[in-house]
Amino acid sequence: MECKIIFEHLKIDEIDQYSDLINTVFDEFVGMDYSEEGNNSFKDFIKKDNILEKFNNGIYQYFVAKCNKEIIGIFEIRNKNHISLFFVKKEYHKQGIGKKLFEHYKESIKENDNIKILSVNSSIFAENIYSKLGFLKINEIQEKNGIKYIPMEYRI
Repeated sequence: MECKIIFEHLKIDEIDQYSDLINTVFDEFVGMDYSEEGNNSFKDFIKKDNILEKFNNGIYQYFVAKCNKEIIGIFEIRNKNHISLFFVKKEYHKQGIGKKLFEHYKESIKENDNIKILSVNSSIFAENIYSKLGFLKINEIQEKNGIKYIPMEYRI
């Protein structure tokens, strides 16, 4: 399906669609690397009520990629310097959607934000993707609450 992909901020009435995309992509690519505890912790983090609460608290920013009004990619950042969620629908992988979402975020950073480093706790699946974006691994695989991740950083 051809469409013009647009990049914008998440709207409050799109939170259900946002959460559904994360659940689907997580189950397809990430969840198998987590324990039951890890899957439960992650699923709790992305419950629609929790996303709505974070959406309203101002600490998080939400960027989405859309094709014909359907969210096909998401980028969530905390405190302007830590990527907390970054997912693209399977059928849009390897089309540069994630890279464009990341570039869209970087363009939104203002010089007076004084952000020098972006951090992420990458899933095992996404390590190679972050590396291609210019992130460097800063530690070995960690685990917290059953969630396995690789600490990585990007220098602006």
